[in-house]
Amino acid sequence: MSPQRNAGLEPQKDTSGLAGALLLALAFLPWIVYWTISGPGQSAAIAMALSITCALVAHQVWTSSYRVLDVGSFVYFALAAIATFVLDSPLFVAASGPLGLGALLLIAIVSLVVRRPFTADTARRGYPRQYWRNPAFITLHTIITSVWACVFLVCGALVAFAVTPATGPVPIALMVAAFIFTIIFEQKGPAFLVLERYRPYEWHVPLTPTASLQQNEYDVAVIGAGIGGLASAALLAKHGYKVLVLEQQSQPGGYCHSLERGEFAFSAGVTGITGLWDNGPVKRVLRQLGISPDGRFTPHSCRYVYKGQNIDTGTDLSSIVASLGDVFPEERESIGGFYQEAAEAFYQLHEYSSKFETPLPDHLVVRLMGDKAAAHLPRIYPGLYDWMGKTLQQKLDEHFQSDNLKALVAAASGQNGTAPQATTGLRALIGCLGPQLAGTYFPAGGPGALAAALAGAVESHGGTVMLNYRADRILTDRRQVRGVRSGAEIFQAHVVVSNVNPRTCVLQLVEASEIGGPYIDYIKSLPMSRSAFIVYAGVDDDLTSYPSLIQNMDGDFTILINSNVDERLAPRGRSSLTLIAPMGYRDFPPRDERDYEDRKRQFAALLLRKAAEVIPGIADKVVVLDAATPRTLESYTSMPDGALYGFDQSVGSRRPHFRSPIKGLYFAGASTFPGAGVESVMMSAMLCANDIAGWGRDSGRAQ
Repeated sequence: MSPQRNAGLEPQKDTSGLAGALLLALAFLPWIVYWTISGPGQSAAIAMALSITCALVAHQVWTSSYRVLDVGSFVYFALAAIATFVLDSPLFVAASGPLGLGALLLIAIVSLVVRRPFTADTARRGYPRQYWRNPAFITLHTIITSVWACVFLVCGALVAFAVTPATGPVPIALMVAAFIFTIIFEQKGPAFLVLERYRPYEWHVPLTPTASLQQNEYDVAVIGAGIGGLASAALLAKHGYKVLVLEQQSQPGGYCHSLERGEFAFSAGVTGITGLWDNGPVKRVLRQLGISPDGRFTPHSCRYVYKGQNIDTGTDLSSIVASLGDVFPEERESIGGFYQEAAEAFYQLHEYSSKFETPLPDHLVVRLMGDKAAAHLPRIYPGLYDWMGKTLQQKLDEHFQSDNLKALVAAASGQNGTAPQATTGLRALIGCLGPQLAGTYFPAGGPGALAAALAGAVESHGGTVMLNYRADRILTDRRQVRGVRSGAEIFQAHVVVSNVNPRTCVLQLVEASEIGGPYIDYIKSLPMSRSAFIVYAGVDDDLTSYPSLIQNMDGDFTILINSNVDERLAPRGRSSLTLIAPMGYRDFPPRDERDYEDRKRQFAALLLRKAAEVIPGIADKVVVLDAATPRTLESYTSMPDGALYGFDQSVGSRRPHFRSPIKGLYFAGASTFPGAGVESVMMSAMLCANDIAGWGRDSGRAQ
């Protein structure tokens, strides 16, 4: 599937809302007949209403799709017919108004309790089946059905107390108003709900590139030279803004840096980089900045070790599908179908927002594409919204029978720091399946070379990168950014992009009174993702016969052979290895405790012994050795708990918006949308840079 089909936002003529309203009106037809004709001696109204309801339900039985309101109406009129014609009771004729409205109220309440609002049944006609259980769709119709329930309650009370008949002007007016509300809110409601959730962040800083700023005065100051910070700074500098980057370490990159020990060079933590397909986010950013991606990246060859078996998956999707098909021949067809479906959703994710260079969070979809986009996109991209409404485990269960196959396909979900059942569909597409669909690469010269290239781009476009400068305070006044203080120096800035974790930023760099107690409590409530123990080993052995990336699922650790993707990272005949094993932050004592170094050596030796089970003999051939604990990672990056992926990325975790409540303060990096990984933080950088630049303010689209 081509990722570059230019999609329109909405159909030329969208009649789905009108069709849904007509279906809803049809569902009320038996009630209209019932109330209009009912009166003393008019039991025929029940027979007529039951006949209409039977016709409606019969069609649903034929199509095996039932609507709650129609089924509830059938039950009511069937009971009314039994009472009237069999038991000879006048109750359902004489009290048609209060009984009928009470029944409708009960139907509405029951539909809300079982999480199937009755108005959603008729609206489904306008949406693909994959979207019917989407939380946003259910929330929208929970509101609409609740409005109808209130109408039934009010009308029922008025009729019960003989204020008006069921067909009186007030009940009719309320019913018509509910219909109008339904039609309008189905179209406008999705946008309203999204924007209401993000209203505290809807500020705007009028910022234009300026050439006449004073010394130590900048348009934008970026705190932290991780990939998200560097990419946003470079893009803004290219747009002509005066940009400053402050980095506490002596080299840029954050987790994406290279560690040199003697003649060996190691990746400090990044095992691979994605987003390098033809128009992928990483390749797009590099090209915008004038950094040619040609020859800069090498595709990984990958191996999974699972239940003692080596499964080599090659470097591209076709080899992955073939390899898995050889291991699980009985599910070969399902494997192809799964990846085809995933590829469709993956490229739709990038396609719908290609005009804006990166996938957008839902509030930007509304703000940049218009109110109707939130309602129309699910109709245009059903495959994508099906994934976004499910977990990775749910998608695996839909396609595969073998638990072993599911485990292998989901192995990369560990790169999100989440188990498959806790991995959202969005993170599954970007962080788990994206690398399989579009390839995983390693930068020539190691990850630090990519960081250095981005830092060079900042400076080549007029920006400033200051290493060994720690930001001590973000200066604000009346909840608006004024600049940054580092030691005794003050750098004035209209906008600050924080590439440090929001918890560190909010609790250490900003005045509590400025950011606000509720926001502080929210940030404190967010759990961090897991950390890791990392070993850097230079070995006196040629390991070029092994794949460059080995994931040992039996031992729950990853082996990156740096020198197999760039031979310059180790002396000839020797190899450079980075071993990464997940670990809890509190599994290690503080760095100043006596047994810290002993435990560090013990864990390094243990991990090397485990690696020797995969690559025999390497534990005895180590000539250079270093290690990083979760405490090391925390100290180097200022990431709380040494978390590898920022905040936890599990289902239900509401990561911070890329705008803070303080006007002019942005977040870029792994802890905001769309998550962790070089590709994702590049996307967050594009969001910040484009938002600061106004999303094409000249076209009038920005706010």
